[in-house]
Amino acid sequence: RALLKDALESLYRDRIRPVENYVKGRLKERSAPEAVLKAVADLCRQHGDLVRVEEQSNPADDAVIFLCAEPEWFKGWVDIENDQDPYDEDMWSSLEQYLDEGHAFSGGRYGMARDLAKRSLSFLAPFTLGEICHIVQLAITKRKLMVYHKKALKRMSADFNHAGANGVDSGAGEDLREVTDVADLCRVLFRTLKAHPQGVRLDRLRQLVKDECACRVNEMAFQCTKLIDMFRQETLKATFTLDKDGNFFFVRAADPALMPE
Repeated sequence: RALLKDALESLYRDRIRPVENYVKGRLKERSAPEAVLKAVADLCRQHGDLVRVEEQSNPADDAVIFLCAEPEWFKGWVDIENDQDPYDEDMWSSLEQYLDEGHAFSGGRYGMARDLAKRSLSFLAPFTLGEICHIVQLAITKRKLMVYHKKALKRMSADFNHAGANGVDSGAGEDLREVTDVADLCRVLFRTLKAHPQGVRLDRLRQLVKDECACRVNEMAFQCTKLIDMFRQETLKATFTLDKDGNFFFVRAADPALMPE
């Protein structure tokens, strides 16, 4: 119980919304037993006087675990997906200069934010970890300072131009058309699902789209840093489902009868 409270309070301090996966990560950092890590939400429900578990409408989304009593010092959650940029240009200039030194970051957006926070950089000192996550998000999607390349976040440079404006490899050097709008994306996904009516594993989606449609899907064209986030946007949630089956997510048509011939 004390471990759970400490883990949750750390997320409140960082202003990071306490989805189950983040809570599990904080518990793991605090050496919680494996049995606890495997059933975080279920165990939280046993402490209804301490926490409130909020299920999401999409079964593929993690539950959110809130403290029943919000700390007085809590300043609210940071909306990491918000595309509004409230940060001053001095901070951005300092970050750009730092990134120009050639740093690379593993662990995605959160991993990069954690790494930056640990480096005690003066221009990031006023910000919580949640705000640094938001800064990283904007650096990728809006400022175009960083790109995903070979499972790491790296500085955007001319070296990535051949891989597309967002630095995502198109495959073995093929000049493939990139899907850039929702209508085209739906057509491409329907065509791919028509060939795979049982559903498409999310981790194989790029390859199957390339095979079936001779084009490539780049989630960053849709202001997302991960492919899974693309399917959580309102524009796609009504048309496609994201179902977890064992260790994998599957993309399926929400209503196969509406798939075009």
